[in-house]
Amino acid sequence: MPSRIALGMPALAALVGSALLLSTASTAIADTAATVDTSGSPATLTVEGEGQVNVVPDLASLNVTVNRSATTSRAALSAANARTDLITRAIRALGVPSSGIQTQSVNVSNTSHKVGPKDNRHLIRQFTATESLFVTSAATLAGAVIDAATHNGASSANGLSFSFSNPAAGQIAANKAALANAQQQANAAAAALAYTVTGVQSVDLNPQSGVVSPGTSKSAPGSAPTGVTTPTTVHPGVQQVDAEVEVVYTIAPSSA
Repeated sequence: MPSRIALGMPALAALVGSALLLSTASTAIADTAATVDTSGSPATLTVEGEGQVNVVPDLASLNVTVNRSATTSRAALSAANARTDLITRAIRALGVPSSGIQTQSVNVSNTSHKVGPKDNRHLIRQFTATESLFVTSAATLAGAVIDAATHNGASSANGLSFSFSNPAAGQIAANKAALANAQQQANAAAAALAYTVTGVQSVDLNPQSGVVSPGTSKSAPGSAPTGVTTPTTVHPGVQQVDAEVEVVYTIAPSSA
């Protein structure tokens, strides 16, 4: 990434090549990445650094749904309640706290259709109760949560995704890498001018820095095998965290 330099002494202009263009405080040069400050302030070197780290997510979330049908709404809801309670206890037994299990929805619907011969058809009504849970656990427990839900009668388990218990952790590491990159660029640029980096005047953390989630950061449970039961294995993968920083360094002539 190109660096920007601001020098306090006009005599340094002769040291600057085509990559570092200069201007005085009263004269601006179009399309340049550098300026000269002749007001007496220390010479400065402005560098933009980039950093990137891969972080393993430590949280997993998924949706668990229970569907139960009966000839009355009360019976359908009661059956769904019983099954949902059983699933919840099984998930809690894995070490998932109650705060990690949230009811997303409870719905009861009905359908009706006629059955029997044409001259003696009668109406049959069926009620279906649906309950949905949103479960958040440690990523290492994701497979066991899926198994606990399906083995205890869940109608579906889907929407598996991964995240961080401390979202700032990855960003802090990426910022550290970006600052190290900026320092490396500053040292090289200053040395090319026979200067030495003496300190830091300011640091600007790019607010546009963010997390990029590649395909490997999400997994979804496959269809349950028939016959022998095989534990579900999930793979959190990694999430890429990028950062950019702009650092203004103070510089001084290198000692001979």
